[in-house]
Parts: sequence; C-alpha cells; structure tokens
Amino acid sequence: MHALLKQAGVQHGVFTTSLALETGVTKAQLTTALRRGTIQQPHSGVFRVSGSPWSWEQEVMIAVSLLRGVASHRCAARLHGLDGFADAPVEITMAHSGSRRPRSFLAHRSRLFNLMKPVQIKAIPTTTVAHTLVDLGAVVSDDKVEQALDDSIRKGFNLRWITETLEQLRRPGVTGCGALLRVLARPDRRGPIPDSTFERLVQRVICSKGLGKPERQVLVRCQGQRKGYSIDVAWPEFKLGLEADSELWHWGPRRGRLARQRHNRLTAHGWEMIYASWQDLDDPSELIKQLKLALQRHWVATGSICDPCATQ
Repeated sequence: MHALLKQAGVQHGVFTTSLALETGVTKAQLTTALRRGTIQQPHSGVFRVSGSPWSWEQEVMIAVSLLRGVASHRCAARLHGLDGFADAPVEITMAHSGSRRPRSFLAHRSRLFNLMKPVQIKAIPTTTVAHTLVDLGAVVSDDKVEQALDDSIRKGFNLRWITETLEQLRRPGVTGCGALLRVLARPDRRGPIPDSTFERLVQRVICSKGLGKPERQVLVRCQGQRKGYSIDVAWPEFKLGLEADSELWHWGPRRGRLARQRHNRLTAHGWEMIYASWQDLDDPSELIKQLKLALQRHWVATGSICDPCATQ
C-alpha cells in the first residue's frame, strides 16, 4: 500500500483500481482501506487518498482517470498557463467509443483520440499547446483563441509547429480549426507579438481610427543605454509613442519608479508619450482625440508631406 500511496501523491492524491493492482494492492486491501477511511471512492474505479488537499488539479485528475481521457480545451489552456484561462473548468477529451457517461465534467468525444500524443502537465495527461489552440476555437471566441496563441508564442512555442498541427487536425465537423485559421489570417498579425492582449487591443483601436500606420515594439536607445526601451506603438518619424498602461505591468512602488524613470528619459530625448488604460478601450474617444492632436502637431512641426490623420 505504501508504494501506491506514494504514486498517488504524485497524482494529486488520485489513483485507479488498475494502478492499485499494478503496485501489488489487491481489491480486498482496497476494500479494507475504504472501510478504515484511509481512502475514498468518488467514482467507480477511481480513488482519492483521505486527507489529500482538494484542488482544481485533483478534480481534473479524477475526471481524466474516470473517463480515461486527457485534459483538453480550456482545461488544457489553464494547465499550460496560457493567458486568459485562469478560471477554466474541468474539461476532458475522451475516446468516441468511451462507455462512461460524463457526470460533473465537460467532456468531448474524439474519433482521433488514439492518435493524440498528450504531454504530462503536473502529472496530468494533457493535449499539447498546439492541439489545445486548435481545440479552443470550438468553445471560445476568436479573440480568446488569439489571446492564447499570442501567449504561447511569447512562451517560446514555434508558430510553424502550431500551423502544422492545425493542418493535421483539419477535418469536417465541430472543431476549432476554423477559428484558429481565421486568427492566423488576420492582417494585423504581421510583425512582433505584443507583450499583452491589452496592448494588441489598444493597437487595433488606433488602427481602426485611421491614425496613420504606427509601428509596433519600436526600440529606442537613450544616451548611455545598451538595451534601450521598447515602445508598444510608435510613430518614429514624429517621435510619438503610445504605451498600453495595463495594471498587469505597472504596479507597486518599484515598478512605478522604473516607469517614471523610463518616461523621463524618453521625454528628455525628444519623445512624447501617451498612455492608454483599460477604460480607454471602453470609450476611446478621449485617447483618439489626444493622439490626433499630437500627430497633427508633430506633422506641422516636422513639415511632413502627408497628414497622418488625413483619413479622418
């Protein structure tokens, strides 16, 4: 029993009858352990070690063990730590011929289940990041898929691998392939990946108002600097920059001090900086007004031929 409990500890306190038998524990011993309260049986064939802390991961492990499936869709996105899925539900993909009926879990049946090559995340069999991105389109909006895609690329996952996986999984029926295809085809996806979803949304608000064609992730080196500062969105010819000032990146005394230092150095080198908040996305009129005035002012000062706001 010691070997079984040790293995269960790695699996968030969960084990199956088959694992018990593999470690030499008989069904009679399991019955005795149940009677003594050493273990509990939340579902047929699935056990939980008494006293093990309840957690979302334990619920996922119970679901995976019960359905003989893998964590997928939003559940897999949360396990992979992808942006926007911190509150994902327990969601499993199982074989299409699976006989068990899902109970309190979201479950998807797949005819290609045997072709899956899951990875272990926190000891839980989970669809790969690429497979997860494809699946997500079946249960969330295109924007949420893009949010996860951007974050996966920021984390170092290869876009070519993601697109190759997409091609392998393309098939008729209700899948997420169409959503990921639409996201990849968005015209403004060219260029560097923004540091956050908030930053991309700010950029889209600006572009939708026709305020010229700003550049993304512009590197500015101030005197005495080796690395320089990366500006989210900028019109380099006018030395005008816009920063997505989200709470995620700008909080606390130290970060506040560094942000002020950064702002002062940029302005000392002739840059005008404008900052956008989440509230500006709800009502961007004031932000757009500030950008228009700044662009027109710089346009006049530099004597540029084309007015960046001429389309408005």
